[in-house]
Amino acid sequence: MQNMKNNKKTALQKKLNRLNLPPGEIKALEVILAKPIAFIPNENFRRPKVMTEIIARKIDVQPGQSLPAEDERLLFMQLNYARYKLCQVRRKLLRQTARWNNTAMELLEWYHRQLEIRSKIVTANMGLVLAMAKRSDFPGVEFTDLISEGSMALLRAADKFDFARGFKFSTYACRAIFKGFSRTAKQSYRYRNHFIAQWDTAFEKSNQIEQEREEQHNDCVLEVRAIINQNLADLSDIEQSVVSMRFSLNPRQQKPLTLKQVGEKLGLTKERIRQIQNKALDKLREVAQERMVSV
Repeated sequence: MQNMKNNKKTALQKKLNRLNLPPGEIKALEVILAKPIAFIPNENFRRPKVMTEIIARKIDVQPGQSLPAEDERLLFMQLNYARYKLCQVRRKLLRQTARWNNTAMELLEWYHRQLEIRSKIVTANMGLVLAMAKRSDFPGVEFTDLISEGSMALLRAADKFDFARGFKFSTYACRAIFKGFSRTAKQSYRYRNHFIAQWDTAFEKSNQIEQEREEQHNDCVLEVRAIINQNLADLSDIEQSVVSMRFSLNPRQQKPLTLKQVGEKLGLTKERIRQIQNKALDKLREVAQERMVSV
């Protein structure tokens, strides 16, 4: 298995080396092809005319100056659409056996476009990092370390933010930045009694871990439902039905059905349902990995 992976990697590298591109662009392609690209989906992504108009909108930003809600919404729409296209072209390139040049250039174009849009978002919100670092009290932690970790947290927040949930990016980013500060503090403090002054001892007795696990589980369910509802994984009708019944994704279904029960409903054998389920899960896993970004 490892030899097979190494052979694929070598073959991919040879194809990249044959492209008449600068070393920096080759390196960018290596980064793009190394792992799936994450994006937040939107129903408008399947409407080319709508997205052509949106992606063409020019939005100017000033460092540290917050954006109007509409400009912010458009920037995040542009960012995730660029990544959506990046995923599509990436899949196309990986499936091609020849004539990589045009596809590679299209891939690089969307890659650089999404970086430019993300840079605008970070530029407009960089003041959050500075303001929070100045107001934070983490004894023994260097101010420059807070700025560094806060900036990285801001980047991760921009990657994961879903404007469709109805709140401002600054609200989401502040939470991510403070988490980043806390991680830096934990790494810097050697002993437990040197932790941040704001630490609440009652936190130790709470069910925080269980709540976080439940939230993660619910997020995963919502993610799969979103992928299925928008059919981002290109599931067939029967694949959608099998997955929905097997994992109780329909709110009206109280509990998951067994392979046999699903087979009886669809008039298929238990083994055939298993095959359909496995194929559908492979498709869902690929799309979910592309959308997965940790903050």
